[in-house]
Amino acid sequence: MNKLVVSVVLLLICGFAYAESTTLKPIDQYYTHASSGEWQKALPIIQEMVESDPSMPSRWFQYGSCLEELKKHSEAISAFKKAYELDATDFGSQYRIFRNYALAKDAEGFVEFAKAEAVKTPQILALISQREEFKAIVSSETYRAFLQQL
Repeated sequence: MNKLVVSVVLLLICGFAYAESTTLKPIDQYYTHASSGEWQKALPIIQEMVESDPSMPSRWFQYGSCLEELKKHSEAISAFKKAYELDATDFGSQYRIFRNYALAKDAEGFVEFAKAEAVKTPQILALISQREEFKAIVSSETYRAFLQQL
């Protein structure tokens, strides 16, 4: 009888250990959904991660990426700005801020951000003017007026 009890207990322990090892961490859950294009499922996971530790720029970047995919460009801009604020060397976040202003067709926001970034990174204006995805916004009257003021 003791061998049977020991076997059952060992089986239970192994079962719990297996169940625990197959549970994905939140970041892995996020990446699973994101890599499958399941952005609605990924959003609450990354949002909770950002709220639990708002000091991690990479989480803000992932949050912004998720929002961008969901076409929530204003919210994505805020998330990317937070990532960029936490890590001013993250030019990926800088680029995504510009990109989301362009996707939102927000020329005024784009120009305001360009003004600030041109002071920090003067070559940024030349770089964004060369990108096809910014072509419409850099040819807007708002952007051309900004360039004339330089």
